This record gives sequence, C-alpha cells and structure tokens, in this order.
Amino acid sequence: MNIKRNIDVVHPILVMSIKKIQKDIIDAHNMPIRLFETGREHDRHEMLIKRGKTKNIISKHLFNLENVPPLYATAVDYVFFDTKWSWNLRDATTNAWYILFGNLVLDLCPELQWSGTNRKSVNYCHFEIKEESLIAMFDKIPCVI
Repeated sequence: MNIKRNIDVVHPILVMSIKKIQKDIIDAHNMPIRLFETGREHDRHEMLIKRGKTKNIISKHLFNLENVPPLYATAVDYVFFDTKWSWNLRDATTNAWYILFGNLVLDLCPELQWSGTNRKSVNYCHFEIKEESLIAMFDKIPCVI
C-alpha cells in the first residue's frame, strides 16, 4: 500500500505537465512543494476513505495498467515540504506557498484544473486533467472520464 510517486502510472498528458511543473516552477523558483502522489492503488484508496481523507469512491488517482487499454491516473497531489510534509492550511506561510504554486501551475499548464479554486471543497494539493483535454486525445489514449 505504498504511495505512488512514479509517473509511469499517469496519463501521458499528465506526464508532460509533471515534467513542466518540476522544471519551470519547482526547480526554477526553488519551491518547497513536492509531488506527493500520482496513481493510487485500490487498497490505499479504500484506506483513505475509511480514515475520512477522501469521500470520493471513484478517484482520478486510481490506475490499472493491466487493463486493455490501460487505465491511467489523471490526477496528482503536490504537498508543501520543508523538512516534513505539511497540509496545514492554518499556517500562513504554508497556505501562501500553496496559493502561489497553484496559480503558477494554472498559468503554465492550461490542460490542468486545480482544486484550490473550488469554493465548496478547497484542496490545494490536488490537480487533475481537464475533461476537454482528455476528450481531445480519447481516440489515441482511451481513459475513464
């Protein structure tokens, strides 16, 4: 039940986005934000539901490369990391880094949407491929939308 941080389980659109984010945002600005989770196996997802960390039964983090065609994860989480992982949005510094990072990602990667802009359920960590980007490539790379 390991946390996946490898990009071989994510949709090719997301692979390109992750590489751009790493090079042009994290490395270029020395940001204390790191890729925390790419794909998620079903047992880890069930554990997160039981712990109340997610409410979604169907997650865009889920993947199954044994499917034909493969089911790639279409979402990733980035988390603040200074000396340890932090999701603490009450800390003004952490919160500011999340907001800056999210806005830079939106400017760099128009194919992504950021859950930090969702007023009902703010999740500054979560980014996923926009549906229209997935549909545009559906004939080449089928996936669950």
